[in-house]
Amino acid sequence: MTVPPTTPYSAFNVTVTAANPAPIAPTIFVLTVAAKIAVNPTASGSTSDTPGTTPITVQLNITDSPPFEGFSAAIFYDSSVLQNPRVDYTANVLGNDATLLSECINGLGDQCTFQKDFDGQGVVSLQLETSAGGNTTTTNGKLFSVTFTVAKKGFSAIHFVSQFIGTAPNGVPLKLVAYDGYYTNLQCSKGNLCKPPVVSFIPPPRPVQYRPAPFNATAVSQNPGGRIMEYNWTWRSGANSHQYNSPVINSTKLWTNVTFVFDQVGENTVTLSAQDNYTARAYYTLTIEVIRVWVDLGFASLSIDHTTAVIPGTIVHIVANVINNGVNPENSTISLSINNKNMTMKSVQNLESGLESSMIYDWNTAGYAPRVYKIVTNLDTVKDPTTGRILENDTFTNPRGQIVDPNNVRIAFIQLIVSLPSGFGAFLGLNLPESLGLGIVLVAVIVFAAGLVKKARAQPLEPL
Repeated sequence: MTVPPTTPYSAFNVTVTAANPAPIAPTIFVLTVAAKIAVNPTASGSTSDTPGTTPITVQLNITDSPPFEGFSAAIFYDSSVLQNPRVDYTANVLGNDATLLSECINGLGDQCTFQKDFDGQGVVSLQLETSAGGNTTTTNGKLFSVTFTVAKKGFSAIHFVSQFIGTAPNGVPLKLVAYDGYYTNLQCSKGNLCKPPVVSFIPPPRPVQYRPAPFNATAVSQNPGGRIMEYNWTWRSGANSHQYNSPVINSTKLWTNVTFVFDQVGENTVTLSAQDNYTARAYYTLTIEVIRVWVDLGFASLSIDHTTAVIPGTIVHIVANVINNGVNPENSTISLSINNKNMTMKSVQNLESGLESSMIYDWNTAGYAPRVYKIVTNLDTVKDPTTGRILENDTFTNPRGQIVDPNNVRIAFIQLIVSLPSGFGAFLGLNLPESLGLGIVLVAVIVFAAGLVKKARAQPLEPL
């Protein structure tokens, strides 16, 4: 989905529907268009920058935000390339009502309220709020700026390690997307300054607490002859921070895949950084929602070999396939009804994650009247055996207050028609197949009879 650049901060309900072949209950999720917090300019530096004297200033800006009462932000930089950071928060979006709560440089400062989650060497952090506790009327503009002294030739990412925007009256956090920047005075080819790698990773779809969660990294150097030399992973932060580096010590093997085990449910921050052979580094961060256990049994398919113009007496083969989309073996029961009459049931026992179970039913239509029959396959939701509470994670509550599992029901229709007596079509001279519906034959008879009547009543043509 592509969101227009002019879309304001807001949340949208997105509904996805499908048919297979009967309508499937819609899936609804919330798409949030977040505010943007960014390093400006994204790229700074020049080959003419003189180590020890040249100052370099970057500004942290916010755009597309609703009104807010305060913020905190922290950026990481390479302290061997950039040194002596000075913070300036005058003329920021909070205006003259801004009150300083904390200012830390390398984890120190007279006004520093040290945050173990991000403060330390190579980090500048600032926290401001409005004195009156109200929301600002200016929502786009400067948060603060930082001026460094260039220490030597090199490359430094300017990376957000923390960002928070709170709204009045209770400091409710806004959704934010952070955009890093970088400084370089280093050439990676003649006349061309170094660029950071392009970095990303693919998270698992539903990471579960205490279970292995695989991640796959992708990184490409943008510099001539550049190649990725290392990957660094960090998940969670502060005292709970975990890290994994590739290659590991005393090894040259570079691994792009890594597996984590999350010990806490809820939002977990995962950051990947990659560095090329020019020491240019870039970061990519995602917030991962970790759940306790994912439980989801559902129909994978419902196949029927005859659905229309079926002659009574035909054996209709019905196959319902159930799949376990969850993480643990589960139990349930599949049932099949025809016009609200239960025809068969099958127990599903200890169905392993990712595997399927099939229920096969051969319906002998002999003795059934011509009409359309409704076929319903139902899969019992997984419940707590003690409390009866529904455990499946993919349920939702409909407008009538009922809990609905969208993939636990499949519906289809089978049409039975009248079988014609042998030779019924031949006496009309139409040579009709015996399997045609009675309605078609009656139409043919009426048309044929009407033609005879019209012919009998027709007057002879008069000469011109």
